[in-house]
Amino acid sequence: MILLMNLKSRIYFKLKCLFSRKERFLMVKTYKKILFDLDNTLVDDDANRKYAIKQILIEREEEKDDERIEEFIKLDNQFWKDRAEGKIKDPYIFKTKEEKTEWVRTQRFIKYFENISFKEGSNINEEYIKYLSENIVPIKNAQNIIKYLYEKKYEMYIITNGPAKAVRNKLEKIDVLKYITGIFTAEEAGNMKPRHEFFEKFFEKLDDYNRENMLIVGDELEKDVAGGNQNGIDSCWLNMKKTKNNTEYKPTYEIEDLIELKDFL
Repeated sequence: MILLMNLKSRIYFKLKCLFSRKERFLMVKTYKKILFDLDNTLVDDDANRKYAIKQILIEREEEKDDERIEEFIKLDNQFWKDRAEGKIKDPYIFKTKEEKTEWVRTQRFIKYFENISFKEGSNINEEYIKYLSENIVPIKNAQNIIKYLYEKKYEMYIITNGPAKAVRNKLEKIDVLKYITGIFTAEEAGNMKPRHEFFEKFFEKLDDYNRENMLIVGDELEKDVAGGNQNGIDSCWLNMKKTKNNTEYKPTYEIEDLIELKDFL
C-alpha cells in the first residue's frame, strides 16, 4: 500500500512538473505571420563580427587579442543602442539614404580607431562588410525551425536594423532565404526597431495585416520585445544566455532554443 502511494505521488509530481513547463503555452493564439529578427536570432552575429574585426586588425598589424576584439563588440553594441534611442543625431540633412547609411556605419570605426578620418572610416566599413559575408554561422536550430514553419504554412518575415545589403546574403548563406516571405530593414523604414515608425512602414508593405495574428521572435528585449509591446504585437524572447529580464518589457513567450517554437506554433 505504501509502495503504491509512493508510486502515485511520483507520477503526480511528474505530471505536475510537465504541466508547469507547458502552462505558459496554454493560452496560445493562432498566428499567421512570424516576424523574425536576424542577428543573434537566426544568424550568430557575435561570431560574425568578431571574425570581421579580427581580419581588419590583422591587415593593419594591430593587436588582435580577445580583449581588443571584445572592446569593438561592446562599442558596436552601445553605438546601435544609442542610435536606436535617438542619442546619436545626424549632423546635417543627407541628400540620399545611402549617404546617411554610410555616415552612420562609419562612426563606430572612427570611434574605435580614434585617429582615423571619415574617409578612412568609410574604407574600413567596406572591408568590414566584406569580411562579415565570409563567416556566416546559423544560430542553433535556425534552419530546422524555419523549414518546419514553412511546411506549416506560416508567412515568415525578417525585420532587422541590420544593413539591407547584408541581409539577403546572410539568409542565402544559411540556406533559408527560399522560405522567407519578405524582408524589411531599418534603412527602408528610415527608422530603427523598436520605433513606432519602423513598424508602421512595415505594415504599409503588407497586403493585409492583423496584429493579432503576428508574432515577433528576437533576442533583444529593448528592440524586439519592446517593439512588440509598443505596437500591439505578441513577442517571443529568444533568451539563449538565460539572462534575467530586468527591463520593463515583457515577452508573451520566452524560449532558450529556437526549436521550442514548436511547442506553440
